[in-house]
Amino acid sequence: MATRGRPRANDIDAGIRRAVVELVSARGFNAVTIEDVVRVAGTNKPAFYRRFSGLAEAVATLLTERYGTDEDVDTGSFAGDLLEIQRRQATMFRDEFVVGALGSGLERLRTAPEVAQPFVDRYLAPRRRFTHVLLARAVERDELDPGTDADWVADVLTGPLLMRALMPGLPPIDDELVDRSVAVTLDSIGYRGDRSMLTAR
Repeated sequence: MATRGRPRANDIDAGIRRAVVELVSARGFNAVTIEDVVRVAGTNKPAFYRRFSGLAEAVATLLTERYGTDEDVDTGSFAGDLLEIQRRQATMFRDEFVVGALGSGLERLRTAPEVAQPFVDRYLAPRRRFTHVLLARAVERDELDPGTDADWVADVLTGPLLMRALMPGLPPIDDELVDRSVAVTLDSIGYRGDRSMLTAR
């Protein structure tokens, strides 16, 4: 017969993760405190800080666990790679947790390095670095000339989705926006490979 006692570490870990997602999704990053998280999780601050240095690291870790860094993407063409990444980003920007984390958190990410650093190190930087890998593959396949700005590619892809996700009154993120944003990105960098997988071309 099972005996009652202290919660197991795995249960505490799962509870903290659920509480972070629930609270950030409902309130937004800026309105959530560690006290809120441990109260909802039914644990205490030491248990939280054994796992994360703060809320920013918890959010960045959970974002990475949910959406990865796209380093598994390899469709055989640069257009196909961008389309796959953009489809994943569309799913991500429809997630209430992502909107809650970014919608109220962008200002703090911009002005508070101690908040921004975990997000940059764990989530944003690896995803953006992978764009360089995709561009190198495209050059090897003679789909692009060398010298394309990887940061520009990442910005052009993400910008339209970020606007739709965070700005009120705009249409929702849909498949047409995904295809068009990829097509515009390819046009802007002189892509000369296959783009038959796109409906907007």
